[in-house]
Amino acid sequence: MMDSQAILPSWVVPGFAKALLKFHVDTNHDPLMAQQPVWFKAFILFELVVQLPFFVVGLYAFYKQCNWIRIPGIAYGVHTATTLIPVLAEILYTEDIPSGGARLKLFLIYLPYLAIPLMIAVLLAMEEKPFGKKGVGGG
Repeated sequence: MMDSQAILPSWVVPGFAKALLKFHVDTNHDPLMAQQPVWFKAFILFELVVQLPFFVVGLYAFYKQCNWIRIPGIAYGVHTATTLIPVLAEILYTEDIPSGGARLKLFLIYLPYLAIPLMIAVLLAMEEKPFGKKGVGGG
């Protein structure tokens, strides 16, 4: 709901979400959400069109312990983690963040969006059948 505001029409976004985004930008000095560069909007579009629907499929597959999620899960994790590299680089090297402390705080806010998908990809890559033989579906 937060980053999707960069591409959604404002009439779709509830007032509380707009206020939360303003609070985030003002408090955490987030230049990406403040300036919303085109490349960042492209990542958000892909997030809404591909990652969000896949997330629902992934939740189902993990809940039902479906082994078929392995390859799609690896692709999801690697893609999502990869999109965070330029985001984190922008945070590390932009001059639009007022202090080292603010930079570190913002970096740590975004870091889980790299770490968790990467962890999913690595864990799924390590096992041909992530849920074992009892898992549903193919390997």
